[in-house]
Amino acid sequence: MLILRGNTDKLQVITGSAGDIRPDVDVMYADASTPPVVQPLPDFQALTSITTAATTTVVDATGIASGKVYNVKHLTLYNASASVTNVITVQVVDSTNTSILWSGTLLPSESVIMDEGGDWTAFTSGGIPKLSNFVGPVDVQTFASNGTWTKPTSFTPKCVLVKLWGAGGGGGAGASLATAVVAKGGAGGGGGAYVREILLAADVTATVSVTVGTAGTAGSPGAAGAAGGAGGIGGNTSFGTYTIAYGGGGGAGGAISAAASGGGGGGGTGSAGTSGSASVGQGGLPGPSGAKGVTGVWGGTGSDGTVTVVTTHNAEFGGAGGGGSTSTPTSSVGGGSIFAGGGGGTGGHHNATPAIVGGAAGGLSGVYTAGTGAGKGTDGASPTAGSNGADGNSTVGGGGGGGGGTTVTASTNGAAGGNGGKAGGGGGGGGVGMNPGLGGAGGAGGSGYAVIISF
Repeated sequence: MLILRGNTDKLQVITGSAGDIRPDVDVMYADASTPPVVQPLPDFQALTSITTAATTTVVDATGIASGKVYNVKHLTLYNASASVTNVITVQVVDSTNTSILWSGTLLPSESVIMDEGGDWTAFTSGGIPKLSNFVGPVDVQTFASNGTWTKPTSFTPKCVLVKLWGAGGGGGAGASLATAVVAKGGAGGGGGAYVREILLAADVTATVSVTVGTAGTAGSPGAAGAAGGAGGIGGNTSFGTYTIAYGGGGGAGGAISAAASGGGGGGGTGSAGTSGSASVGQGGLPGPSGAKGVTGVWGGTGSDGTVTVVTTHNAEFGGAGGGGSTSTPTSSVGGGSIFAGGGGGTGGHHNATPAIVGGAAGGLSGVYTAGTGAGKGTDGASPTAGSNGADGNSTVGGGGGGGGGTTVTASTNGAAGGNGGKAGGGGGGGGVGMNPGLGGAGGAGGSGYAVIISF
């Protein structure tokens, strides 16, 4: 129950955003006679929706004489908007004073009710009271391409959580060779790095440019009798000048000789991974200058790509290394990363017989284990492409693509490597083709990704 005095008081609702707030109010009128005459005022039961950011009077007692009162028995405010979160303040004002009765945030389809006892209760969209577990306002903006982040204005955020993934490196393409000489599949690209920053909202400008890393390009198929092209380095993802996540290195193209093929290095929080060649692609900084080793890294360091058959080239916040291959050849899987992009797997080869030597699977984000991502393609007379890596989301980065299948069937193309998943997965390497068939293209790296949460 709320008493409004005649000739002075107004009950007002302040809306923070343009939306659709629908009020409903029940009011009784009482005069100063003895006994007082009490009667309802039904004209207050159907009020107009509030669709602007404004101060709206819902009960005005200034039109009745002093000594008489309005008794507000019930008030409901319902947020009928499908998308707008609104900050609401309910107040009573007279000619000199303002009393705040309730202030809070209503998400779409939520409501707040003042009952006959004067108690206020907010309700979720499902009609459940929001009591001790009341959830405050949250704003989420995601970016799969370049854009501009805008600080929320429907409420005043205290903190801004920034989550960024650099783009994955592209996988190298497979070679094309029909002679009894070793021919190599392309190596996998390195995964993009992940960074996480919590900033005070007061320290962040009203708008911030978000740059989302461009996927590392896929290696071009080896022309008839030629080596495969190398994959490109993944682009960096940044939130203005506040923080940056670097991309993964590209995988080496497949050679037409018994040469090692290095997987791309995973991106770090301090620099991009380097591309593989006849030696490993180096993981991005921090960590020691030069190669980081393939025994696993931690912190923001990107892990190296491989030229040996290992399963320990994994990372934490840095991107995982791409899978490479030995000169023999033997194949290595893509590395895994707990938070960042997984590395791509190497494409299939043939040895000097020539006989098929299968490629390898990509790595996954969310695990510190190599080779648990997208599967390699099948080998043979009709080889198939490696599977694409899983897309990342707000919790994990993208998975690495699987290596493409290879063949020793005359005049047959090798198969492409799988693409890396969104949020930094490395592309898989392409498989070897038999001249005049072409080598398989490398898989493109996964693009970068940004998630900005204000609360």
